[in-house]
Amino acid sequence: MMTEQYDIKNNIKIGQEIFENLAHDIRPGWAGLVLSRFDHYIKDIPISIRELYPIIDDKNRWKEAHKQFTKIRAFGLENKNYEPNNYLRLAEVVAKVTYNASGQSAPFDSDSGHYLASLALKATEYFQDNRLNAEVKSAILLFSRNKKFKDNLTVADDFLLYKKIDNILWFDWDPIAVNDIAPRDEYQSYVPEIFRLVKAKSDRQEIANRLYKLETENMGMSGTIENCLTIADKILKAQ
Repeated sequence: MMTEQYDIKNNIKIGQEIFENLAHDIRPGWAGLVLSRFDHYIKDIPISIRELYPIIDDKNRWKEAHKQFTKIRAFGLENKNYEPNNYLRLAEVVAKVTYNASGQSAPFDSDSGHYLASLALKATEYFQDNRLNAEVKSAILLFSRNKKFKDNLTVADDFLLYKKIDNILWFDWDPIAVNDIAPRDEYQSYVPEIFRLVKAKSDRQEIANRLYKLETENMGMSGTIENCLTIADKILKAQ
């Protein structure tokens, strides 16, 4: 599927194709990943949106996304001048997609997820930042290049986790403080090792120790084990 060649932002049929190619249980994680691309660009993320992330990360809590949608909608109604407005609309759709995946009664419209890609790209226009646009488009198309993800949930879950770890190392760890100037692949050579540690059920201390060693020995930086423990916690929560 060569979706890159088409206008994802303005053609809802492209958004529908992308969404329908996703396995049912992978949709919340994917939607949350797209939303999270804005985390480092929004100065004050509304609490109602921050609260949505742990719901997305726990399948047993997906049913709570209906109430979270209501909270996000209420925030928008109370803050009608909030910018970018498309970011709030995107968060609402993410909540809808998450609730619908729970299988609970009274789901939102089944085509809610068709608008996610378009809203995400429209939200990037507010920032006029090429890096954000690239990050959002990469997240949108994460599962679009290989149909095997729709048929193999385990492979899709692992791929999503791998991408989340990559993002955490880039946006949150960033020991040499270059994520605003360096090529996007600066830390990608470390992702496979950290991914293997997570899959091997390593605890936070083991992961933090490895991050600390990479910082201090491989890169020659003066990192702290405390910060590495914080990053390790974030990585483990991404499962």
